[in-house]
Formats: sequence, structure tokens, C-alpha cells
Amino acid sequence: MSRGQIIKVYANPSHNQPDRHGSLNPILQAVWSSSPSEEQLRSFRSRKENFVSVAKPEDADLYLLCLNWNFYVDHGWISLAAAEASHARKAKKTFVVFSGGDFTANLPFPGAVLFQSSGYRSRRSVNGTQIFSLPNFIADYQAVYGQGVADVHQKALHPIVGFCGQAGGTVFDVVRRYIACRARQLAFRIRLRKWEPSPFETVRWRKRMLDQLAADPCVETRFIVRRRYRAGYWAKKKDPFHVTRLELVNNIRDTNYTVCMRGGGNFSVRLYETLCLGRIPVFVDTYCILPYDHVVDWKRFCVWIESSEVSSISRKVIAFHNTLSSEEFVARQQECRRFWQDWLSADGYWNQFWRHFATCSASPL
Repeated sequence: MSRGQIIKVYANPSHNQPDRHGSLNPILQAVWSSSPSEEQLRSFRSRKENFVSVAKPEDADLYLLCLNWNFYVDHGWISLAAAEASHARKAKKTFVVFSGGDFTANLPFPGAVLFQSSGYRSRRSVNGTQIFSLPNFIADYQAVYGQGVADVHQKALHPIVGFCGQAGGTVFDVVRRYIACRARQLAFRIRLRKWEPSPFETVRWRKRMLDQLAADPCVETRFIVRRRYRAGYWAKKKDPFHVTRLELVNNIRDTNYTVCMRGGGNFSVRLYETLCLGRIPVFVDTYCILPYDHVVDWKRFCVWIESSEVSSISRKVIAFHNTLSSEEFVARQQECRRFWQDWLSADGYWNQFWRHFATCSASPL
């Protein structure tokens, strides 16, 4: 595949029933939409421009599993998905699977290309399956919250580091979360649980990192530490201007750097929010698979903290900050914003999607 090529996709239409439209994979949500709303049309634009559905597998560039992998797992339809993988192999087509949510997908059939948010680099090529990252698509926060103004910070003497999220709780909360984490792990090992849970309790781990940063006199910290996820805001349809959302967005905008680390899944939504707002992520890598990391040098856009370097997080942030001149500091914020626009926004991601299947790798960004 090459830049500008419209990708022809096939999927078995018998899997698509009226009560399953919400489970269609993200490409088919767009190309199979019959009467989308005005908001959906804007969301679907880049997918409709880059993909077209064909009626026969032999005419396709990619053979898609019709629904998200989650549907097949949760409804006991794994055998149907495996049959589709077999049909794709017989047709000599690349079989593509999408999986959503916090938990890692473990495909029981070989040779697929899997797109998911919560993947691990150590399993990137297991059983002939290749795994790529599906980003968390968010609205353009600069348009929603900043009236489209791309504001940048000037460099201060010390790095100003922010965080707004769950990283606190009572002793009872810590014990309860630890026991729940171990129970989920046990349930998965004895096959009472379908989805693989986090390998460790992440809230206390987050707090240790934030405490280290807060204790360093050469780092200015502005942390809003929540005891509960989303501060307990559980509305089915989230209000983008709810006070908890505004606190998070303003925390990112008002700081130079934002700490971004995994939660229940091995990914960080905050990473995309930070880049979108033109700020520099302090990204704690837990062997994450990141979007287009096969062609993009992610370390250019982050203060990169390996999981083994967590005890040195303050030193790493200070060293990064001190290596940038005032001009470079401003330019790096602008580069982060452009990176999100060109590669991680919905339009950017789908416009670059062909790179996952290009016959030769592009030069790293």
C-alpha cells in the first residue's frame, strides 16, 4: 500500500445485525453507515476518504473481522471469528482485528494483524500475529476549550509538572485495590475471567512517582490527586464542561509537562490529551505499543521514563528541561501539537493508516 491509496476492505456482512451496529469495528462504522448524523459525518470523514467496502474477499486489500474482538469474546463467538480468520487465509488476504477497552486481547488463531490500545511490545509478534496500537481518539481540546488558540509557555527556571487523576486513597482503599487486583489475576489464570487484567495495582504505583516529583525542590508540581476514578463522575454521557473535566484540561494547559502513565489498561489517554494541548508528556513506558512507533521516534515528543527508571523520574525531567533552550522549549510544544494533529487525531491516524501495511518502512519522523 502507498500514500493516497484508497484501501479496499471486505468483512462478512452476516455478522452485522441491527443490534450489533455499536460493535462494528471502527472502519466499518464509517463505511457501512447509512444515515449518519452531522456529528458522525465529521467523525467518519477521514475513514470514508481512505477506505471503501467491497463485496468479495478477492477484491479486497484487507479482510476485516466485522465486529470488535470484544463482542466475540463476550458473546462466546470466538469460533466464528476463527472461521473468518480461516477464510482470510484461504483468500490469501491480511486478516485485521480491532479490539477496544482496557484489557489486552489474546487471539487464539495465528497470522492476524491486531489493533488495540492495551498491548505489550513483548507480544508484538506472537503466534504470527502482528500488533499495532489504536490510539484513544479525543476531540480537539484546543478547539473545545481554547477557542482554537494554540498557546505556548515560555521556559521557566524549573520544570512545571502537572497531573490530575486517580492516585490517592485511604489505607483501606489501597488494601481493597490490591486484593481486587490479585483476585482478577487469579480468576484469569484459572479461566474464570475472559480478559487479562493488569499485572499490578497501578494507583499506588502512580502515587509513588508523584511523591518523588513533589519532593524535589527543583521541580514545581501542580497535582490534583483523586481518590476515585474520574473523581467519581460516572454519567453515561460525559459532560465535556463538567468541573472534573475542566480541572483536568486546565491542569494540562497550565503546566509545561504532564505525567502520563498506564491505568487499568497498558495505555494512557492523558498522553494524547497532553500532546493535543501542545504540552510535553512525561511518559512512563510499561512496554507499551504506541501508534506508529514503527515509523515515529516517540522519544522526540516525550520525557521518556523506562519502567526501570521510575526512581529517577525527577532527575530525568530536570535533565530534559535543562537541555532545551528557550527557543527549543517553545518549538517542542508546537511539535507536540503538530504530532497529535498529523498522526494521533482521528483524521491524522486514518490518513496515515496505510503505513501499517506499506511494503517498505518510511523514515522515522
